[in-house]
Amino acid sequence: MMGSRSQHLREALRQVDDAMARGDLAAAESLARRIVAGNPLAAPAQFSLGIAVQASGRFEQAEPHLARAVTLDGQNTNYRLNYGLCLLSMGRVPEAAVQYGKAREIAPKSFETAWRYGSFQSRIGHMEEALASLEQALAKAPEQARPAIRLDMLECLLSLGRIEDAEQLIARHLESTPFRARYVCLLSSTRKHDADSMMFRMVEQELASSRLSSLDRSDLMIRRGVMLQNSRRFDEAFDSFVAGKKLLKAPSVTAAFTREVEQRIARFDRDSMEQLQARYGRSEYAPIFVLGLPRSGTTLAAQIISAHSRAGNAGELETMTYVAAKFSGMASEEAASALATLYEKTLRYVVPDKELAVDKMPLNFRFIAEAAILFPKARFVHCTRHAADTFISALQTEMNAAHSYSYDPADYAAYHKQYRRLMEHWGQVLPGRVFDLSYERLVIEPEPTINALLDYLGLDPEEACFHPERNKGAVATFSRLQVRLGINTGSVARWKPYERHLGPILAESES
Repeated sequence: MMGSRSQHLREALRQVDDAMARGDLAAAESLARRIVAGNPLAAPAQFSLGIAVQASGRFEQAEPHLARAVTLDGQNTNYRLNYGLCLLSMGRVPEAAVQYGKAREIAPKSFETAWRYGSFQSRIGHMEEALASLEQALAKAPEQARPAIRLDMLECLLSLGRIEDAEQLIARHLESTPFRARYVCLLSSTRKHDADSMMFRMVEQELASSRLSSLDRSDLMIRRGVMLQNSRRFDEAFDSFVAGKKLLKAPSVTAAFTREVEQRIARFDRDSMEQLQARYGRSEYAPIFVLGLPRSGTTLAAQIISAHSRAGNAGELETMTYVAAKFSGMASEEAASALATLYEKTLRYVVPDKELAVDKMPLNFRFIAEAAILFPKARFVHCTRHAADTFISALQTEMNAAHSYSYDPADYAAYHKQYRRLMEHWGQVLPGRVFDLSYERLVIEPEPTINALLDYLGLDPEEACFHPERNKGAVATFSRLQVRLGINTGSVARWKPYERHLGPILAESES
């Protein structure tokens, strides 16, 4: 009887796996919920439901099921690794680290555990540790797993600025890797190529393949556009960028963002902010938030600040997104203190050896209210840049569907209008708390601009801050190679050759 019940459970779980494999996440979740209802103490059932929910990006709803699976079967490394990934995706880094660490203790010789631990270290910007773990995984892995591990290693090498090492790794495995399209994209980004180059012909050859995924084809179209741009064939470049973005078929997020802005302006007026700060602002921790629209210079600003001997770069963490979501339902000083502690522990874990940590998640501009309430000593560096330049830079970057507003000029103009409206509101309710850092002024007049930035942060000037290209810290953003070139004006007014395509953005900027 028991064997029959176990066989029935295995068959039901297989059906969930089948639904996941064909991309029917709703069916997978529905099946998994029915299984858990009948088998609440079965670890595989709880895990299956957690994975099904996590696959749709609902990490907070997935977390209790994955936690339950780990409680029921703490020796299963797969459960712990996926629970760790869920916690990491919510920005709960120290808790995630516990799960990855337990998995390593249970299976110290497992290539997959070493691989997943390396990926975790990479996600939090600890690239040297990540590379060491990935190299261990590669040495132990079966042949079929090695290409994916090498791909993770490539991303680490590029984040560390080790371009020649990355190019050599690509050259050794380009003809054999199943990730050839991604290799070609990465290789084309390491040097400047134009439309007459061998690299351009390689990209065109890849695009001729009928086996490409939509994502790979999109990325290749963007790389093709960059090389056309380098040959000053701007209209062709723009068409290639737009065509690449259309392949992703991502719905606009601007309407949802507009509703969010309305809600935030209504909720966090000046009187409310003063009351909330008086009630919940107890933390002495002083994080530095570098924020603004993606491609507005946030990476450069973070590199400048983290070059200082007192500061370190925590990179782009999801922690404030999680904290802000929890803050919305908060009802006590104790809950506020717990949220502030969670955030502080996360940044201290990621940046363990510095007095100050830079949180460089650009879209934290949405959560300035929560950050200012919980951390009265927090500082906010708001990176600004000409809207058309920010759009062109985003258009030629492989940004995912969460940034679909940057795929079309009209959509971008509408999103940018709401962004400006929200930032103006924060300026009104938090006078003097936000430092506006103009990208154009920074690269044209770096010395006085950096001095003003450091003064706002309460930091004495240090020579290293004026040479961010010498900052050896890992850079895991799309700007990881550009910031190695030092401060320069090469990206100012890049929009002008595309002016005829940018009417909505230019009109919004002038309004």
